[in-house]
Amino acid sequence: MSIPNEVFENTSAALSDLIGDAVNNEDHEQPVSLGVLREQTERRAERLGGALNRFSDDQLQALREELDALVEEYGEDALAVRFVKPWAGAALSTLIEAGMDEHGDLTLADLFQAAERGLLARLIGEGEIDDDEAQTVLAELQGLVQRHGEDALAGDFIREP
Repeated sequence: MSIPNEVFENTSAALSDLIGDAVNNEDHEQPVSLGVLREQTERRAERLGGALNRFSDDQLQALREELDALVEEYGEDALAVRFVKPWAGAALSTLIEAGMDEHGDLTLADLFQAAERGLLARLIGEGEIDDDEAQTVLAELQGLVQRHGEDALAGDFIREP
């Protein structure tokens, strides 16, 4: 079965975090599939890398239901990493928020242009972003543009608390 490229857009932030924890956990069998993640979640809900401990019973049940729906739609062998949302790093999030404060909703292309026209330099001058992070921020932004297109809204990549 083919999995659409942007399947993570329908994954909740909580499940994305859970999958990210599993994918980044060296103790987990790699690569992590949806089926493996579901089995581990059911067997060790309290101990799954500590990831589930922060969720209430209602949230845990919602995660299980969401995971079951993904397994039903995409199969147990689907790689879990495909369902992790691509959040912007802290420095890029700062750039996005500053751009949105100045210009309202921005596409990734608009944000890149604003960064090149001085927004990034201003944030560095104000101490909001470290000077040595500038190239990393631009590379991360270019990566998002390449993967999601110039017209994707930059605000969609800010991690909500």
